[in-house]
Amino acid sequence: MNNLMTRKPIGNLFNLHNEMGRLFGDLLSSQDSDVKTESASWVPTVDITETENDYEIHAELPGVKESDINVSVTDNLLTIKGEKQAEEKTDEKNIHRVERRYGSFQRSFTLPRQVDTTQIKAGYKNGILTLTIPKVEEAKPTEIPISTDA
Repeated sequence: MNNLMTRKPIGNLFNLHNEMGRLFGDLLSSQDSDVKTESASWVPTVDITETENDYEIHAELPGVKESDINVSVTDNLLTIKGEKQAEEKTDEKNIHRVERRYGSFQRSFTLPRQVDTTQIKAGYKNGILTLTIPKVEEAKPTEIPISTDA
């Protein structure tokens, strides 16, 4: 009778990797209070930039029709949501791999109080949604002259 146990070090390494990813993923998502990602089939990636006059959000939405995108603002919470339609399947094709994501998506961002939500502009070109969010006049930096007569 053999009392030796079979060890699977590679399997244990994969389990450790998955557990670490789960722990760190939970940690990062719970600390990210400014950006909320709702449960969805896929999540578009975004770039957020700031200039003196406005903020810009560029969201990658490849293959999404403009008519399938909705942008709304409620209580300074900007939400981008929509759906990417799957291609029609035909019997003429043998599908070997499907890696592209389809289905609904939603991203929400808490906007700063110093923006004018009534003047947000949205544009869509080549799969990129661009939102321009103007700052209110009071939020723009002003220079204060320094007097030498003090």
